[in-house]
Amino acid sequence: MRRILPSFLSLLLLAVGLTATSTTAEATGPGGLLSGPDVASYQHPNGAAIDWTAVRRDGHGWAFVKATEGTTYLNPGFSGDWRDTAAAGLYRGAYHYARPSATAGSARAQASAFADAIGPQRIPGTLPPILDLEEAGGLSPAALASWVSEFLTSTQAFTGRVPMIYTYPNFWKNSMASSRAFTGYPLWIASYGVSSPALLGWSNYTFWQYTSTGSVKGIATPGATDISVFNGTALDLAALALTGTWRAPASTAADGGNNPDLSTVSAPSRYVPVTPRRFVDTRTGLGAPRGPVPGEVTVTVPDTVPSDATGVVLDVSAVDPRGAGWLRLAAAGTAPRTTALNYPAQHSVTGLAVTQTDSSRQVTVSTSGGATDLAVDLVGYYTASEGTGGHWSPLPPQRVVDTRSGVGVRKGRAKGEITFTLPGTVPPDATGVVLDVTAVDATGDGYLRLAAAGTPPTTTALNYEGGGSTTGLAVTGSTGGQVTVSLAGSPTDLVVDLVGYYEGAATDGSAYVGVSPQRFLDTRSGLGASGPGTGPLSVTVPAVVPRDATAVILDVSVVDPKGKGYVRLAAPGTEAVTTAVNIVPGRSRTGLVVTGIRDGQITLAVFGAKTHLVVDLVGYQTSVTATPPSPSASDPPGPSPTP
Repeated sequence: MRRILPSFLSLLLLAVGLTATSTTAEATGPGGLLSGPDVASYQHPNGAAIDWTAVRRDGHGWAFVKATEGTTYLNPGFSGDWRDTAAAGLYRGAYHYARPSATAGSARAQASAFADAIGPQRIPGTLPPILDLEEAGGLSPAALASWVSEFLTSTQAFTGRVPMIYTYPNFWKNSMASSRAFTGYPLWIASYGVSSPALLGWSNYTFWQYTSTGSVKGIATPGATDISVFNGTALDLAALALTGTWRAPASTAADGGNNPDLSTVSAPSRYVPVTPRRFVDTRTGLGAPRGPVPGEVTVTVPDTVPSDATGVVLDVSAVDPRGAGWLRLAAAGTAPRTTALNYPAQHSVTGLAVTQTDSSRQVTVSTSGGATDLAVDLVGYYTASEGTGGHWSPLPPQRVVDTRSGVGVRKGRAKGEITFTLPGTVPPDATGVVLDVTAVDATGDGYLRLAAAGTPPTTTALNYEGGGSTTGLAVTGSTGGQVTVSLAGSPTDLVVDLVGYYEGAATDGSAYVGVSPQRFLDTRSGLGASGPGTGPLSVTVPAVVPRDATAVILDVSVVDPKGKGYVRLAAPGTEAVTTAVNIVPGRSRTGLVVTGIRDGQITLAVFGAKTHLVVDLVGYQTSVTATPPSPSASDPPGPSPTP
């Protein structure tokens, strides 16, 4: 079929310097998708040239050309192919065949050699630079992930373009332990003899190399040429070359990885508050066997939560831990993989947590390290049922209480009960308010509870320690726009920041979408970035989060900090003004965080001490007017290191 480009697409193609007037039939592969070859020196037998004009006339719209391998090899045909593909009106992309090594600086050195060879990348018709990952170089999955992270970040720094990853399913699953840390990068997947490729945890592929035995006019290796398809339209391909920001739509098909532990993205949901209720306390045997938990325990959420709830919101406390450790949550029957709470020896810690349940409303709590008693309080849940619950409405963070200066309440360390008034930006029918609560320089250990004014606070929102500051996210109700904080134990200064609310009757705002928890930043192993460090750090979130997401919901951990400080998060270009996690020397801590997102990225600002950072995605918020995501199966993340 001969295709005529519509006028708006012709203009876009002309804008990137490509021919928009050709009536050559476009070559297509599986599913009618646009196709193109990739070539190396092998496609130049005995020095034979490639006739790129013939390739274009054969209907192909782009080509990938091998540039480098390791630090010393330059494809002798690269410069000619790179020049001639552009002259023929083809999009072109360059790839580097990786030779991972345990040698310090190996990844950066290879990225530098690659960037030097391919030259400027912000020129018309140029597709993202590519990491061809097919060898592990004897590295363990964790070490290889660190190498890959350094190569990708270095390549982006050298070229100014977000790179793409080329790999194949068995390699990724075996050598990369099915890592989900790189799903923010476009995927070029090699998979032959299948109706659709394995997604390896990505929400979808961008390019799919479906054969290595193709024939292309103009290339002198008939029956031995790699051919790929692009997972989008000609307009999408132009956008990818022009801006590098186009992302393949989320797949609605099961991942072909044949992994039995597939998981789904939930339907967009609303928040339903409940009267806070303790349903687990291992000190008394409530809801679980009595005594400290040394491993896993499965608990049942109260039946006020429907069996089809897409997530439950809990206050989880590690009470008098016998040793330092960490805690994870997951729907019963699935392996808990991401950290919800860190706790030190002999100090109780409480944190807000969001997790999925199984169809019987059961949750598995997994502890690692020191055994600890557990107390779990139900705060609310998310549901996709029509006519139930409220949408999330973020607000510019606003300080509503600061006892150090007398904001909102009487000046001086807080003790007993204090009541404060919310600003008028929170409507009277709000079903819940979301607050960052900080106990600042407490004189000793204690805990605090929150409730709507006039309602006795019954469940713990935050434990704090003497001599330091502790921050936690909290969700509570209000009465007449007022909230009561009840403190038990030592007096402490108190800071409360309003970050948003769940509306009642309104139909705008954002809906919650639960995802399989996945780790995408761990500076100890180089996933996403290397550390420890201080200062701002921009990180790409997994591709399962769509471009129209308004916020992401994260578990953020500081690990083995070297001094005092704090961590704040925000969308890139937005000032981070509220504390997410306080840093105490030598003390790992985790906090649930809701933060804005921009162009698929978040920024973490670390103030004070150097610290390792670990960030796990547990969900996101999306506009209620956005197209609801279809359930999409994906490979589960590989086993996560501590915390």
